[in-house]
Amino acid sequence: MGLIEKISNENAGLHPVLVKDSWQVTKMNYSQEYMVDKVDSLIINVNQGLAISLLSGKAVLIIRKLDENEPTLEAITMVRGTSYLIPENVGYNLIMEKGSQLIGVEGSNTHSEVGRRIPLTNREVEILKKM
Repeated sequence: MGLIEKISNENAGLHPVLVKDSWQVTKMNYSQEYMVDKVDSLIINVNQGLAISLLSGKAVLIIRKLDENEPTLEAITMVRGTSYLIPENVGYNLIMEKGSQLIGVEGSNTHSEVGRRIPLTNREVEILKKM
């Protein structure tokens, strides 16, 4: 191995590919769990935020603030070359088209722990399916 380490992961789903003491790089490849019909909850980064970028394909970032009286679901069509910072204590999930790939940077071992999830309401699930 030379000075530069090459890291790649093409397997479906989410995979930490580089884990350091306080941060990790995560590769997210399309899998069926990211289909609009499968998204039924939001993931909460309780202690740290997450920065994600679209590498290829099409993806929609779903977010919702948790501390609002009337929580509002927001859907952002991700643009390649743009990074999105999801702050701590914000619910998020992703909808991805087949073949899509994203990369994320977050606190180390964030996804190895059992993450906190909150369910979407039936109304929110129906809104997502109509997008």
